[in-house]
Amino acid sequence: MEGCLAVDAKGKSGGLVMMWKEGNKVDIQTYSSNHINTMIQAENEKVIRFMGFYENTDPNKRHLSWDMLKRVRRTVKETWIIGGDFNAILDNAKKDGGRRKPLALMKEFREIVEKLSMVDLKTNNGGSRGQIIGRD
Repeated sequence: MEGCLAVDAKGKSGGLVMMWKEGNKVDIQTYSSNHINTMIQAENEKVIRFMGFYENTDPNKRHLSWDMLKRVRRTVKETWIIGGDFNAILDNAKKDGGRRKPLALMKEFREIVEKLSMVDLKTNNGGSRGQIIGRD
């Protein structure tokens, strides 16, 4: 890998890493224990914004991440892709085992997805627990 940014975990949660191959221009915009916000340009391609994201598992702190996403959204003019673990689901049909999520948490997540004009992109691998949400 040509480049790498690693953000340490806080306690037993969080911790992010982003790596990229030679030939891709990556400009790190901002980062924290819950996100890495970048501008990426692959060879001969247009610039996109990619954000690696890890949502706080404490429901009382989630609004901080949602607020950060809303602030970034106001500046976005390019295609924006967010990939990672939102620790949230849009509906219980996406839940694989375990207890069902409270309706209030799903409603809150649906509202932020709608407010950011994002869509849930489907992946072919089926094994990923992270969600990818994009906006063009």
